[in-house]
Amino acid sequence: MVKTRRDFFIYMIGGTVASVAAGYLFPTVSKARELDIENLCSLFPKNSRCENYLPGYVALTEDGQKIEANKLLISAKPGIPIAVKGLPDDSVDYLIIKDGPQIAEYAINSICTHLGCTVKWKLEKNCFVCPCHGSEYDAQGRVIHGPAKRSLGLITVVVKQNQIRLVADKPAIDPR
Repeated sequence: MVKTRRDFFIYMIGGTVASVAAGYLFPTVSKARELDIENLCSLFPKNSRCENYLPGYVALTEDGQKIEANKLLISAKPGIPIAVKGLPDDSVDYLIIKDGPQIAEYAINSICTHLGCTVKWKLEKNCFVCPCHGSEYDAQGRVIHGPAKRSLGLITVVVKQNQIRLVADKPAIDPR
């Protein structure tokens, strides 16, 4: 119990010393130390350490071969999504080829928004089709026929140094 001003200062100084000692005896990792290169470059892309940094995971063909951007663009046709793998969840995602041709800054996640089945691109129908309940999505991943009500999810694609990289986060702005 604090009775005088002197007791108050003694408790205050004692508490401060105890807090500092506890900090040294039981250190914790601060948020600043946790900031790895992936987070640093997504938060501060102009940072000098991020100049040659390639975010995300390498895009691979369905049989596991690394995809080079220039070789893909030679054979790719705009409007026809290309199946790729590379994310840690081992999902199949679809690169979008725009006119030019060039690779879009996003890819379409193949998980149906109705019940979570894996959709596939059907060239003959020119759309993604869910094998479980028949939902159909256009080449941009937008619903064209239900029962699904939401568009397919997106992931970020980075093309740099002739590499195609998949980042599990959705783009900041939905380009559809």
